[in-house]
Amino acid sequence: MKHKLLLFFLFFSLLMRGQCFDCAKNLGGWTDDKVSDLKKTNDGLYLIKNSSNFGIFAAIYKYDLNCNLLWKKEINHRTVVANKLASDHQGNTYVLLTWTNSHNAIGPFPVMLSGFPMYQGLNLFKFDKNGNLIWNKSIGNDDDFGMRNVFVNNDTVYVTGIFYNSIKINNEITLTNPVYYDYDSFFQPPLLFVSKFDLNGNLLDAKKFGSGYDNFTSTEMDSSGNIYFSSYSNNNNNNNNNNNNNYTHSDIGKIDSNLNTIWTKEISNNKTKNESTFRPTLLHYNLNNNKLYLWSAFYKLADIEGTIYIDPINRFLTTQSALCEFNATNGNLERIKQFNNSSKLDIPGIDGNYTGNTAHLIEKGNELFVFSSFTGTMNFANTNVTSMQNGIHSKEELILFKVNLDNFNSEFILKSSGLSYYPNSMTTDAAGPILFNGNDLYLTANFQSSPLTINSTVINNNSGNNDSDVMLYKYKLDPLSTASGLILIENTCFNTPTSFEIKGTFDSVTWNFDDPNSTVNNTATINNPQHLFTSIGTYNVSATIKCGTETQTLEKEITITKSPNNFTLDPIYACETEAGSGFSNSFDTSNIHTIVEGNQTNLIIEYRDQNGNPLPSPLPNPYTNKIKSEEIIKIKSYFSNNPFCFVERDLKLYTKIKPQKLNILTPQTFCIQENATLANIQITGNTIKWYNALTAGTLLSDTTLLQNGITYYASQTINGCESERTPVTITIQNTLAPTATANQPFCTSQNATIANIQVIGTSIKWYDASTNGSLLAETTNLINGKTYYASQTINNCEGPRFGVTVSIVNTPSAPIGNSNQSFCKNENATLNSIQILGQNIKWYDTNMSAATLPNTTLLEDNRTYYASQTIGCESDRTPFLVRFYETSLPTGSSNQQFCIDEIATIENLSINGTNIKWYDAATSGSILLETTLLQNGIYYATQTLNNCESHRLAITVKIQDTQIPIADSPQKFCIQKNAVIDDIDIIGQNIKWYENTSSNITLSKSTTLKNGITYYASQTVNNCESDKIPIIINILEATTGDCINFVDELPFPKFFTPNNDGYNDYWTIDFAYLAPNTEIKIFDRYGKFIKELNSNTGWDGNYLGQQLPTSDYWFVVTRLNGKEFRGHFSLKR
Repeated sequence: MKHKLLLFFLFFSLLMRGQCFDCAKNLGGWTDDKVSDLKKTNDGLYLIKNSSNFGIFAAIYKYDLNCNLLWKKEINHRTVVANKLASDHQGNTYVLLTWTNSHNAIGPFPVMLSGFPMYQGLNLFKFDKNGNLIWNKSIGNDDDFGMRNVFVNNDTVYVTGIFYNSIKINNEITLTNPVYYDYDSFFQPPLLFVSKFDLNGNLLDAKKFGSGYDNFTSTEMDSSGNIYFSSYSNNNNNNNNNNNNNYTHSDIGKIDSNLNTIWTKEISNNKTKNESTFRPTLLHYNLNNNKLYLWSAFYKLADIEGTIYIDPINRFLTTQSALCEFNATNGNLERIKQFNNSSKLDIPGIDGNYTGNTAHLIEKGNELFVFSSFTGTMNFANTNVTSMQNGIHSKEELILFKVNLDNFNSEFILKSSGLSYYPNSMTTDAAGPILFNGNDLYLTANFQSSPLTINSTVINNNSGNNDSDVMLYKYKLDPLSTASGLILIENTCFNTPTSFEIKGTFDSVTWNFDDPNSTVNNTATINNPQHLFTSIGTYNVSATIKCGTETQTLEKEITITKSPNNFTLDPIYACETEAGSGFSNSFDTSNIHTIVEGNQTNLIIEYRDQNGNPLPSPLPNPYTNKIKSEEIIKIKSYFSNNPFCFVERDLKLYTKIKPQKLNILTPQTFCIQENATLANIQITGNTIKWYNALTAGTLLSDTTLLQNGITYYASQTINGCESERTPVTITIQNTLAPTATANQPFCTSQNATIANIQVIGTSIKWYDASTNGSLLAETTNLINGKTYYASQTINNCEGPRFGVTVSIVNTPSAPIGNSNQSFCKNENATLNSIQILGQNIKWYDTNMSAATLPNTTLLEDNRTYYASQTIGCESDRTPFLVRFYETSLPTGSSNQQFCIDEIATIENLSINGTNIKWYDAATSGSILLETTLLQNGIYYATQTLNNCESHRLAITVKIQDTQIPIADSPQKFCIQKNAVIDDIDIIGQNIKWYENTSSNITLSKSTTLKNGITYYASQTVNNCESDKIPIIINILEATTGDCINFVDELPFPKFFTPNNDGYNDYWTIDFAYLAPNTEIKIFDRYGKFIKELNSNTGWDGNYLGQQLPTSDYWFVVTRLNGKEFRGHFSLKR
């Protein structure tokens, strides 16, 4: 149970005054605290962590290099998680924060959470070195957890992470996972995304990577901006539902700065080796040797590129580790070293957890420093180390060692120790990120020990239970080194006080300003004194700090100079480059540097945008603004030997609105006679300027004569800003005279007018003179021998006139002919077929139509055609009505058959029609006589009506020659069959039977056959009967060999009457039906044996001389075929 007093504990504890130089801190409260990242900038350290403590769920802290807090940002919202951070060369930081469980949050977004404007899901924030927010961006709202990272390289910000379904980065680029199948599925693997931003937060690009079956665990960046990733998969056949924990393979890959995949390598494939597990946990790039290092954890064994590494302890729920070295250029594995740290921490996966069996790596010189955790014993070349036991539990302790990169040998440096809050409980201390500043190695960890001891420094745990706190500790590789450069100064100008400050809490501090002429003011004993230096020069300022028995002297060399000259800057105005953009590339900054510099020497002039980003010095001229409409550039001047004495002013840039482009009708046309100039072009705008090119070119006078086909360019100017130019193409219309035949005749019957004169042109006008004269109407009647003059007008430009002389000619009479003419339809008659008298005949389809018809035009039934003749002039038209007669085909069956004995001729063919004609071909061919004998083949018939013969009807003739049926003669039948005619074996169709060859009376099929009689048969096919064939019939007796087995049942009498009347007095069976040497045995109905009969004997109905009564009696015999037969018969008296 926690004590309420714990709520009052400060989350940041300076634990003991002796630690003010050791930089030993704990961060934490009542519940678990976890460090997420640690980074160094040019002026301090940044640490981010997460916890479940009320009031501080996520936090960003900035410390100086002695771990004195400079500023902090804490988020009192349990669903916000701090992920990773990076910094640029200006000391700005880029922080990834995730707003978890925000899928159903209600906007508008961003929503302010503890002063942070948050979008749903992953957010990217940029802060200046003082913690002021510059901008924030939405990375995407897909999932609340997972691997995230951020890097800065070459003024580009890279964000890496994973997503499951889809992610919309900065609301601009959407990436989707094609194999996504269940948001809530535990086994759903993600894809990796990489996005790029410039330092102003503009999204440059974003891409996705992976197969959809990979779990990404770590990303890293090298000095060239290449990104490396590590991943693992439990899936061995790309089946979404087959995640086999007994099968793991792991990979690393490389992506260049343009987001192209360079290579991927499979580094481990455990297949199904004894349920083993291998996981890559952290990648680290070594700038000193261009190598890539991977820390990984494994359970039982690891198969790394074919080499097996085995856990020598093989303890349940403990894992060992391996350090792999790769060639960063091609991904080739170069060296491996196994470390048996027997960690009980979980192997970090893809869920973004902050602790686990991993290690954090940092290089210095030719050594790689490794910070991890262990249980049990670890062996090193210089010593063996063992973790503490707490009852039955081995404590998970922190360990720091280094690897010599020449020989890959490891050397122990230090380990932690600690007590458990609860007796006999298990505690784990997990390593966090580390970094170097000179010889100082900064370590972080998540520790449960209460307290934790590291390098003889004791660090308490604030939880009051077994929850973890965050450790920040500075380990000095050179304990005797002195601190320098930690004194903060402000204003080193002569004749103004200079401010000094040291962050932190100390027992005492004594300042020496190295300015003896200031007498008693040469020293101070407060953290933030001021001093007015007595002269220009260089001073070695020192501060001696005491913490308990420890003393440390900080030194800072400063230079005091006169202040640079003051300067004032007028705002600069420039017109937009593109209308409506708010940006201009024409700000005139040519004299800015001169104004600031004046006649000063050794002066440094710095330019920065309003976000603090550096700009070239001097400014480019012309300058292009980066902020729309209004931009502020901060200009700072100082002498090269004293950057802390400066003058800083703002230069304001204002973008003037550029007028919109003119809207001009193009092309525009002018008549050649106008001699038009630029002033004649139709245009609306202000202060119009004309040019001969779209850009640059020559300014033209408004009096410039227009030329045909030339494009001119116009702009307008408003408030000193000239618009972009609009092109207008000029056409100078030179209209020619129309074309026509100079002499044109007309007929008297036309009553022709000017409209009848044939002329080619546009908008024709007629005059009575070649120049001047009167305009004539088109209805003016033509006069014989008179000349008329025509002009044409194109684009409102009238051309010269052309003269046409007219002659009037007499009209001939219309042609003559029978006005009603008929034709057979199958003639395919044309206009040439019509009988007519006249010269130069022309045909028309109406009395008024202008277009003539070709003489080859096929005629149509019941249509009138009109004909004229031309003798100089064309006559009136004569109508001719055309009628067609179309004779239909004769009718008859298309397939007709005749028997061969009919001797049929064409006359026998059945057909209906008039004036029938027969042909031997479908076209042409010969006419056939009616007496022509028919043969198998096709005959063609027509009929003729109104002298029009029809098309030909095809009739197929078949001469049926029926053959006699096929049968054997003689044919035999057993008498038992009682055979009839239908039983005779014969092959044929429609068989008919006769008693002789001349008979026409057929016999019934049921007629009983008689022995020795001849029967006659014919067949009928297609109603044609064949000749008759004779068949002799032989009836065989039952005892004949072929008939004796004719029936299945044995012939025997069914009863007998032994009354001595001479009829049926004896009962027996014909022994011809029985097997040789057989007998007949008779029984009464009770099975009593009565009588045995031999060949040719019978039973008289007596038994032992006595008559047996009327009854049924049974017998048993053996048949001729060897089978036994049983039956019964009746005795009647």
